[in-house]
Amino acid sequence: MNLVEKLIDNNLTISAAESLTGGLFQATVVSIAGASKVFLGGIVSYTKEAKCKLLGLKMAEIEKNGVYSNETSLSMAYGVKELTGSNIAVGISGVAGPGADEGVPAGTVYYSIVFNEVVYNRKIEIPNQHRQMVREKTVEVIIDDLQKLLK
Repeated sequence: MNLVEKLIDNNLTISAAESLTGGLFQATVVSIAGASKVFLGGIVSYTKEAKCKLLGLKMAEIEKNGVYSNETSLSMAYGVKELTGSNIAVGISGVAGPGADEGVPAGTVYYSIVFNEVVYNRKIEIPNQHRQMVREKTVEVIIDDLQKLLK
């Protein structure tokens, strides 16, 4: 059973706030038939300023924790959850590469899933890959984790 079918079967909705993946997670979800029954919407907030303006993050918190952090991805998830009212929200941040950014190596990804009262934070590393592979692998891992959470 795919993610959309599981969400439908459990009468759940989902939303996403993406940075690193640039909308790829949302595009992957909506490519599955039936997505309109469960996907409420999302935000691609690529800059710090967009994260603040669109998702309600505070610049001081981003500066304190780093734009690439569990704290930032969690705030992104809560921000999009508040905007959409979804049961499940995903926040994704990281460095696709090439090269490090703000001292964070390429292929470092932080994502958070907020599922009602459950909070799931994860850092993954996908080193020595090109940008698109980092983005694709990130989406694959998140969908896999969502499938496991919905069992």
